[in-house]
Amino acid sequence: MTPLKKKKGHERTDNDKHYNTEISSIRAHVEHAIGHLKQWKILATGYRGRLTELPDIIAVITRLELYRLGW
Repeated sequence: MTPLKKKKGHERTDNDKHYNTEISSIRAHVEHAIGHLKQWKILATGYRGRLTELPDIIAVITRLELYRLGW
């Protein structure tokens, strides 16, 4: 999702400003999450365990991280 751009010769409406603020907030959270994932060594070196267990491991890690954040 991208913010709404200002049209040439017009000012942004209050609704457009509010929408852009909400989008920026969501994008900031997503970029922080991506930054945290990049710090994990397993993502840099590759997963060496059983591939059949990988979806369960990802689900557990996701739940633990959301629990830690209070979601």
